[in-house]
Amino acid sequence: MKSIILILTASVLFSTASLASTSPESELAIISTAKVEMSVVNVAQKDFFQVAKYNSTMDALDFVTKDYINYIQIFNNKGELQYQLPVMSNKLKISRKMFKNGAYKIGFITNNNKTIQFTNLQVN
Repeated sequence: MKSIILILTASVLFSTASLASTSPESELAIISTAKVEMSVVNVAQKDFFQVAKYNSTMDALDFVTKDYINYIQIFNNKGELQYQLPVMSNKLKISRKMFKNGAYKIGFITNNNKTIQFTNLQVN
C-alpha cells in the first residue's frame, strides 16, 4: 500500500511538472494572440502604451499612447526599413494586412522623445 501511494504521488508530481510552462509568459508582451504577438524591448516601455490590443473584427492592431506619435517606422526581420508612415496623433490603428507572416520591428517616433520606442511584432 505504501508503494502504491508513493507511485501515485510521484506520477502526479511528474505530470504536473510536465504540464507546467517551462518559460512564464513574458513580462515584455503587450499583445499576445494566435495571429499576432507584440512585445516591448524593455519593461519601462510598457508605460508608453495606454492601450495595446488586437482588434479581431477589424483585423488590426489598436494603440493609444501616452505621447503624441509623429511617425511609425516598420522594419523587416533583416532590419530593412519597409515603411515610414505619418501618424500625428496618440491613437493608431495598423491593419494586419500590411504584414506578411514573419517578424518585424516597429518604431514609434514621438513628439516628446528624441529616441524611438521600439517594439517587436510577430505575425502568424
